[in-house]
Amino acid sequence: MPMKLCGSGKATTPLERYARSLAEGADAFSKETPRMLFPMYTVPLAELMNMSEIDPHEVLMDKGMLVEFEDSMGSAAFVSHQWVGNQHPDPEFKQLRVLQDAFHHMLSKMTHIPLDQLTESLVPRSRSLDLQAMKAQPLFVWYDYFSCPQLESHIPDRVVHQMSNLDQAISSIPAYVSRSTFFFALCPVVDSESQGKVFTQGTWASRGWCKFEAACRELSPDSSWILIKSRTDVTLIATPLASIAQSPGEGAFSVETDRRLLAPIMLQAIRRKLHYCLRRRDFVSYRVLLSLQKVHLRGFQAQPLGNLIPGYSEPELVVSESARSVSHFLYQYGFSSVRAVDSQGWAPLHYAALSGDATLLRDLLEQRADLNCVTKKDQHLAGMPPFASALAISASFNHNESVRLLLSCKARPGGLLQPAMVMAALGNNAAAIRMLCESGCSPNTKDVFGFSAFEAACGFGNMEAAKEILRQGGDTVDVSRGLYCGMTNRGGTAELVEFLLSLRADV
Repeated sequence: MPMKLCGSGKATTPLERYARSLAEGADAFSKETPRMLFPMYTVPLAELMNMSEIDPHEVLMDKGMLVEFEDSMGSAAFVSHQWVGNQHPDPEFKQLRVLQDAFHHMLSKMTHIPLDQLTESLVPRSRSLDLQAMKAQPLFVWYDYFSCPQLESHIPDRVVHQMSNLDQAISSIPAYVSRSTFFFALCPVVDSESQGKVFTQGTWASRGWCKFEAACRELSPDSSWILIKSRTDVTLIATPLASIAQSPGEGAFSVETDRRLLAPIMLQAIRRKLHYCLRRRDFVSYRVLLSLQKVHLRGFQAQPLGNLIPGYSEPELVVSESARSVSHFLYQYGFSSVRAVDSQGWAPLHYAALSGDATLLRDLLEQRADLNCVTKKDQHLAGMPPFASALAISASFNHNESVRLLLSCKARPGGLLQPAMVMAALGNNAAAIRMLCESGCSPNTKDVFGFSAFEAACGFGNMEAAKEILRQGGDTVDVSRGLYCGMTNRGGTAELVEFLLSLRADV
């Protein structure tokens, strides 16, 4: 039986009235702008292109090569990267050479930066990045070793009660990202003999600070960013599901206290973006971010923001706990009923699934929400294709209590484009794959494009998902295209290649 599309409903809501009051507030701009405690020092692109070695902030300042960026000057580009040396970010100039070559390639050979493959296939309305804006104005580059004080961090007698310039610069990262038109993740393969390891996009994505910088971008007005893997391999990352950074709280920190310090900064960034969406009456983006808070805050000791829309009072006729819960949820999300949909074709059940709140899902179902209702349109802010069910959404974001609940309610695992099994593989969700198989779903399920769940997992280097599919399917799983999918997308890690070769995958 084909899945039903939800009905529609419109009404003036407290959400709309509150958004109007925010937009009319005199301090709207100040609340949307992160505080900058240290100036945004940048290097003009022409200076960067002529570099043959990397000097620290203080040396560049003495040489007069740093410029305090102002919006009237042109565009800023924030470069996030992983240090490949102990006391120096790039002792052999390997990373920065790739950055120079990539800039040359983008500005002289490219007209657009293409979307990543996942976004292009799942979210057809997403668009590549037109490079005209980058070429039209002077570009100024923010890079931590250039832009943040370095030498004072080696002064042993530094007064610890007072924020140093370096501390102030680090605390200003959300502001630097917010002011940057472009955000680059510089992740070429670098074989470091001194460190005894190979640095890749995977190692960049494992670092807490790198994840945090990417999260700041994803919580800024323009959430897309650019992944540089080589001088010619440049990709636009436009959806959370395609992001290799994921939750900063789950990253590795050299100093564990940094994790605690970043939790309130993440909450502030989330609040700013929510208010930004409301002031612009972008209720769809508001609902998506409100729901994704749990994902952004994983690994932090922080609770998602609630009760953003003031003035809620419980209806007099509410008689059950589930009705109370649903009434409050509809109020905060601006829905008139459990079966209403917004302009993006998403119903309350879909946002509850995105939030990972299994109790809320149960309450919505008790109030007669449609278990198998699917979305009408794709949603690039969540990286979800059209015709996605609550089960598929839950599986892709590792909300496994929700997966368990929906399966117990007999939710259908199929999908018009991407079945729940494939979405679980894309989300590296081994537990959901196991639960889906236990409920009778085939581990060899394919999407509408003919790619299997195993191939989807390999395409993104999702080892846990790939191994679970093999455990469930055994010899019935066709591994022949796994290596191809991994190498043509971004899953081709050494670990995955070794794993697939051990299975005698077709080379």
